[in-house]
Amino acid sequence: MEDKLAFKRRLYQECLKLQRNSVQRVRDVMKEAQESALADDENSEELFDSYREQMQHTREMYASQLQTAQNELDVLERVPANDLSQVIESGAVVRTDNQNFFVAISLAKIDLDGKTYFPISTSSPIFQAMVGLKQGATFQFRDRKFNIKEVF
Repeated sequence: MEDKLAFKRRLYQECLKLQRNSVQRVRDVMKEAQESALADDENSEELFDSYREQMQHTREMYASQLQTAQNELDVLERVPANDLSQVIESGAVVRTDNQNFFVAISLAKIDLDGKTYFPISTSSPIFQAMVGLKQGATFQFRDRKFNIKEVF
């Protein structure tokens, strides 16, 4: 098995890839909506006010989604992924008897080397239940007991 730091870097790179793809998807959809709105503006001399309002609302919605996705990417890019941790904190990989976690931002599960990891944010309730703990400790979350097998 590769060393822990190399594994952590690969897990971090997977998170970056997922989040960058998310940002790009929102940009693409936003661009399509903008192009569609411009085409409608050119094809119609008079658009109904309600349609214009709907298009404005759609643009604002995508702009908000893009800002959120970009903010999450900014947070992720600041996660310390190039050093090992002895305690559960931002950037830690946590292996328990129930699930495996990567403390970064909340993302979809990641399968790596035959195991599933759940990227979680430091504001998530489960992180709050385990923050500061070390290998060998236990914590309770939603009526489940977790035994921490490894932290790095």
